[in-house]
Amino acid sequence: MLDRLGGLKTAALSTAVGVLAAPLAMAGAPTVTSTFDSDLEGWSAVGFDIDFTVIPPSFTLTEVANTPDMVHDAGGGAFDGNPGGFARFTDVIEEPSSFANAPGDYLGDLSGYLGGTFSFEHRLFDEGSEAEGVAPYAIIFVSGDVNDLNAFGAVLPGPGLGDADTGWVTVSANLTDGGPGGLIPVSDIDLGVFDPSLDGLTAGGFGFSGDATFEEVMADVTQVLVAFELVDNNSTQTSESGGIDNVRLEAIPEPGSAALLGLAGLALLRRRRV
Repeated sequence: MLDRLGGLKTAALSTAVGVLAAPLAMAGAPTVTSTFDSDLEGWSAVGFDIDFTVIPPSFTLTEVANTPDMVHDAGGGAFDGNPGGFARFTDVIEEPSSFANAPGDYLGDLSGYLGGTFSFEHRLFDEGSEAEGVAPYAIIFVSGDVNDLNAFGAVLPGPGLGDADTGWVTVSANLTDGGPGGLIPVSDIDLGVFDPSLDGLTAGGFGFSGDATFEEVMADVTQVLVAFELVDNNSTQTSESGGIDNVRLEAIPEPGSAALLGLAGLALLRRRRV
């Protein structure tokens, strides 16, 4: 009888833990992913063009016209055993620098993701010829018009010359206002991120910056851009080729949820020992 009562109590407590866990798991913002298993999943390639003939400089995003620039590759995605594909970019134009442009699932009010992470896998398949430098990885969150520079971005170490086709690497940024691996105003980012030939220049150095705060930008994201064209090929059409896979936008766990579930688990363990 005691064993039976204990089993009933354990079952009841297990049900309570499950009921408790469900709303906790749902409380945070949902993880957004792109695995490119069967298609590009709404991603596109855009060019980031900087015009220094006007003061302050103008920043323009345009759809990349060359259809081979971004295509779906059906196999060979990131990591062994991945049955799906990935998004491949081939640089067949001289200008502008090109970025992967996220679909609507990654846009809008991202306040629920503050403190979380944005990550992807990248592989540089081919540097092309006449490579004169490689830009770092960049992830840019834009609010409104990109020319207003209401944008924050992360700059992360990229591959080096000679590192082509060495396999997939994980790139991850923290969705924080500054800090290690966090986001900073685009006006403070070295423009070498967008074009290695502009290394050492910043938009802020030309008196050009946005006026939105980090929280304001993340509350109304209109574009998310991931650096795709990394190699400076000396203005030649040399078919630099790279790929991205497994893009993830993740929130941090709800504060206290892990501790609360841990306490419930301890209580369950104690019941089982009685």
